[in-house]
Amino acid sequence: MKYKISLTIALFTSVFIPSSAHTAETDFEEIIVSATRYARPLSEIGSSVTVITAEDMEKSQTVFIQDILQNVAGVSLNQNGPFGGTSSVRIRGAASAQTVVLIDGIQMNDVAAPNGGYDFANLDPSGVERIEVLRGPQSILYGSDAMGGVVNIITPTGTEDIKSSLYAEGGSYNTFRAGGNIMGQMDKISFNLSASTITTDGISKADKNDGNSENDGYRNISLHGKITAQLSENHSLQLISRYGDSRVDYDGFPPPFYSLSDTNDVSFSKEFLIAGRGFFNYLDGALQNSLSVEYSTIKRRGENDGLPVSYLSFEGNRLNLDYLGHYDVNDDFGISFGLQHEETKSDTISSLKFNIDSVFSELSWQGIDGLTITAGLRYDDHNQYGGTTTSRFTAAYYFPESNTKIFANWGEGFKAPTIYQLTDGWSGNPDLRPEESNGWEIGIEQNILDNKIQIGITYFDQKFKNMIGWNGLYFNLDNVHTKGIEIFADLHVTENLSLSGNYTYTNAKDTNLDTPLIRTPKNAGFAEITWQTTSDLSLGASMIYNGKESDAWTDGTKGWLRFDLKSSYQLTDKIEFYGRIDNLFDKEYQQVAGYGTPDRSYYIGLRGKF
Repeated sequence: MKYKISLTIALFTSVFIPSSAHTAETDFEEIIVSATRYARPLSEIGSSVTVITAEDMEKSQTVFIQDILQNVAGVSLNQNGPFGGTSSVRIRGAASAQTVVLIDGIQMNDVAAPNGGYDFANLDPSGVERIEVLRGPQSILYGSDAMGGVVNIITPTGTEDIKSSLYAEGGSYNTFRAGGNIMGQMDKISFNLSASTITTDGISKADKNDGNSENDGYRNISLHGKITAQLSENHSLQLISRYGDSRVDYDGFPPPFYSLSDTNDVSFSKEFLIAGRGFFNYLDGALQNSLSVEYSTIKRRGENDGLPVSYLSFEGNRLNLDYLGHYDVNDDFGISFGLQHEETKSDTISSLKFNIDSVFSELSWQGIDGLTITAGLRYDDHNQYGGTTTSRFTAAYYFPESNTKIFANWGEGFKAPTIYQLTDGWSGNPDLRPEESNGWEIGIEQNILDNKIQIGITYFDQKFKNMIGWNGLYFNLDNVHTKGIEIFADLHVTENLSLSGNYTYTNAKDTNLDTPLIRTPKNAGFAEITWQTTSDLSLGASMIYNGKESDAWTDGTKGWLRFDLKSSYQLTDKIEFYGRIDNLFDKEYQQVAGYGTPDRSYYIGLRGKF
């Protein structure tokens, strides 16, 4: 697998690259897009970045993107039951709503969700080329919601050779999933189209160990397309669209017990996005420009015993206009600059609408060999909360002789309350104040013996002011402080055997009450071994550990340790047979208090590339 988890601040948090994917090229020269919103070598990036490739996801047999994100240092997952249960990703203790989620650069955070976060439950890896995870404040380039970080999901652009892929797999709980992808180029038009579906009988969302036995089924279909027209050498246009349709059975809290138990609740959701983007390059490529118009919407509908439930039915819309420019003044100096206009609304919640107009710029300097320094400033004008200015500084120093990278950064963040948090009739609070943050990190990453050994460590520290909490009513926590350490190691034992792993320590507290931040494990870790036994057969085993977590209304969850096995066999040069065992030792555990997780599960599948 080729996970790249670069340690924070200018440091990258962890790199998992099995020898089968290893090349002689230095990993620091891998091109990163998200960290600066334009292509740049990793050696110049002063932020913590993790890159997950399509090959990584194939080898790990990823079903949903959330599954592989859980293996990234500094990232934790909370899901209200598997197979469609609401899934929240936290980065270093920051709330899920403090992470911006992008698909091909288009923001997907749910405007109609109570906290504005993104639900990863329906997001599968079909047709995805790579995922980039940025940890720490990223508001300068990505807007006010990026206080905790950014997850950018990127699909490929077609090339001259038409390529296609198909897969199908089935297994436990009467689960079946299938999908395909086709991409290519015809004259000056390139295209990439993908589709996937999954159906399952599932398990009880309310834990069966609490006496619940009704299986909660799930089905989802997703379609994605990207078409690019190369008008000339320096001008191109792009059209991106995505559609998702899901149905999930879930459990609730019926009276008089007000505890999670079997109910006949069903949630339906439809997601749609469309974007048009133009790329215009001038001055022999020194001046790069992009202009985007993006629209996304999500509709959710709830039923109980077949009857509609109005308070579970929401619709949210986002319109975003974005301009980004980058100019390389000379070999030492570059400047990025941009304008954004965002409109969000959810008429099913309130007539209140949010508009944010933003202007931002970031300067980069490389006047000393190996050293890259950036400084950025952003101004957001919110129609409800007025103007806010945030800043960010990064530094990265690369020593090519020893293949060492040191980096550090400091940044600020700002996030306004959501429409739901302000106006909901049951728990809304019109007096909420915007959340604010500032954080810094520093780390080092070292490659040894021509990249056969890779190690790194990062320290991070972030403070939040007015973080929004919920105790039946939304309110502002006075102060929250998160700090910790991320460590990784990757070892290529032989050409065919590799070991990798990471460990994260997170101390996240409400400093006024001196209590742990909910749903944030203090200790978490991941380890994996990959063995290419023959040219055709690959075997792998992985372990994930999640420490105990506190919760607002329960005793929280205990720490848990889960093991998984996987294998693949290349039947021909185009067809691969694969299988896996999830939760090998049948561990009973919960990610969210009261919600069950699958027992030992078995899956087999076929994958073809043509």
